Amino acid sequence: MNRRLIAAITAGILLGISLSLATRSRQIRVFWVLTTRYCPRCDLQGTRLFGANLQGANLQSANLQQANLSEANLTGANLSKANLQEANLSLTNLTQVNLAGANLAQASLQGANLSGADLQMSDLRRAKLLLVDLEAANLAGADLRGADLQGVNWTRSQLYNVQKD
Repeated sequence: MNRRLIAAITAGILLGISLSLATRSRQIRVFWVLTTRYCPRCDLQGTRLFGANLQGANLQSANLQQANLSEANLTGANLSKANLQEANLSLTNLTQVNLAGANLAQASLQGANLSGADLQMSDLRRAKLLLVDLEAANLAGADLRGADLQGVNWTRSQLYNVQKD
């Protein structure tokens, strides 16, 4: 009986330490990306980067699923092949951003500025694009099925082979 109790306490302590290290590791990655603007392929899932200045950042293939990037500045950033599924990008400046091949399924992009953005082959299924500026954006091959497209500015956008409802 005594051994079982010791084993349970030890397991609890180890679990607590690993959770603490995981949280600390995520905090370090957030600090790193805010400082260097360089974090390709890093895991930033669920992080809060509200209002962050990530202009010109390299976040290629990064996992930003369910991250809050609302009101951030990502002008000229490289987010190609990034996972932004269910991310909050509302009112975010995404001018000239590279989102080619990115997963933006169910992402919130209301009021975002995506003028001149590269969205080739990106997944925007069921994304909220209410009042988004897509002027001169490249959406060739993008999947927009089920997306909320009310009030979108499509002026001079490239819409070749776009999938829509």
